[in-house]
Amino acid sequence: MSDYTQAIKTQAVTMNGQAVVVNLVGGQSLTGTLAYATAAAYFSTTYPDVLTVTVAGKAHTVRVDHVSSIGQG
Repeated sequence: MSDYTQAIKTQAVTMNGQAVVVNLVGGQSLTGTLAYATAAAYFSTTYPDVLTVTVAGKAHTVRVDHVSSIGQG
């Protein structure tokens, strides 16, 4: 896993449950509520490779490696 991808995952954990703007590679963005949580694993923590942004009641699942940045929405 690249440092960049891990940084996006760490930021997603910090902003879980908040209103965000998720900027995607290619210039698109999603504005909504972020859902992302780690899972406890045997002697470690796992970070999912996808996050979910709920926009106007519809959940959008996005691969973390397609995210360029996450900001306050």
